[in-house]
Amino acid sequence: MRGYGRKWHILPVLAAVLLLASCEAMPADSPASSQPSLSQPQQVQSALQEEPAAGEPSLMGAEVSPEAQSPAYRMEQYVREEDWLYCELSYPQLEGEGYEELNRLLQQEGLRVVELLEQERRQAASAGESQAESGPASSQGEGAGARTELHGGSVCYLPNEGFLSVAYTMQVSGGESFTKEWYTVNCDLHSGQQVTCADLFADLDGLAAALRRQLEADGPEEALAFLTQEQLRAGLPGVPVAFGTGFAEFGFPVPPELGDVYCVSLPLGEASDYRSDSTLWDMIGIS
Repeated sequence: MRGYGRKWHILPVLAAVLLLASCEAMPADSPASSQPSLSQPQQVQSALQEEPAAGEPSLMGAEVSPEAQSPAYRMEQYVREEDWLYCELSYPQLEGEGYEELNRLLQQEGLRVVELLEQERRQAASAGESQAESGPASSQGEGAGARTELHGGSVCYLPNEGFLSVAYTMQVSGGESFTKEWYTVNCDLHSGQQVTCADLFADLDGLAAALRRQLEADGPEEALAFLTQEQLRAGLPGVPVAFGTGFAEFGFPVPPELGDVYCVSLPLGEASDYRSDSTLWDMIGIS
């Protein structure tokens, strides 16, 4: 299952990632994009995310600093089962007024892989029908009926009232294939605009060197051999990045035998050494 233009993703996942049932292109759509054209799931559950007291771990595993004033959010649980597909995944939705467009984006990104799977199935079915008109069914057409499983979830980081960082993790299996996805949404809550790695980091050479030093300190030999400093620099600034309390996480594509993606985490204070002059760093923090 590698036909849907995925990003390669995670062996050492974010420490706080929630994966349901076992549990990085940057989103191209804007917050103003329309709702995804998806079939209705059999079951959709919604649970309000309670805000933990300052300094206590949240449900998602991220610690809330004393000065953080985060908007409340809930985790939407999407469950769907058909003859060709079983999926269960989660995505966050912010509570309160003024977040409608952002919530559409968060839903869209949460269900993005489902929509891509549907597109792939339609294309395979169409190819099978064309082949049937001229001869025996192709292997691609036969594959259209194979059952696919999607298990995914997200972690929602809210450093404060002005900045949101969400990381999505998806695992897709079907037949003998297995792929992983890890991608992120970072948003300025005041303007409603998405924020990318390119917006937040200016010294990419220095950042690549810092990421390589981190790999050399704790990375496995296989990742060290593939993610050279040159390879890391080539991936910047386009790789997905997520910000949590005290760290920044970068997801780099790697070959399938290395797990599809390798995530490298830097202490926020070190990562901020290579920051741009974006005022969002006042909200993200540098320690």
